[in-house]
Amino acid sequence: MARLWTGIEKGLEAVISLCLLAMVALTVIDVAGRYFFNAPLSGGYEISEILMGMTVFSALPLASRAENHLAIGLLTDRLTGNARRWHRIVILLISVLGLGFIGWRMTVQAGIVKSSMASTGSLQIPLWPVASVMAVLGWLSCLVTFGLLMRALAGLDRDAHAAKGSLE
Repeated sequence: MARLWTGIEKGLEAVISLCLLAMVALTVIDVAGRYFFNAPLSGGYEISEILMGMTVFSALPLASRAENHLAIGLLTDRLTGNARRWHRIVILLISVLGLGFIGWRMTVQAGIVKSSMASTGSLQIPLWPVASVMAVLGWLSCLVTFGLLMRALAGLDRDAHAAKGSLE
């Protein structure tokens, strides 16, 4: 299972890197075209929107697996032992529900976009494949977080997380 996750992680990191690199290249070409040739890149804004969405949704499973969600340590840093464990379980449960909602809504949206044959304004890029990939990545994030929740409930990674929590 660890081997499968390592492959998925490397694939997602590659997608994120390629999307970011493409956004940089797109911006350079667009700015250069706009200022030097008075001809901005046609559809550059649309492609940037798609790449940004892909970057965010590709990073979601990685952030979920690393439990790198936003946290406010005002009170939670003072939790110890069993209170810290149950706090983590509650946060993971809320995360599973939120990510499940995101996965579900993106799945619904992908169906709507596909049935309406929606596409981008100027380049006419179909939007349903992008929405479908985002839905899959939302569900993957939910599944990863659900796995963390099950491990937390079973007490399998209590010591590792306690050590991580003491470093924060």
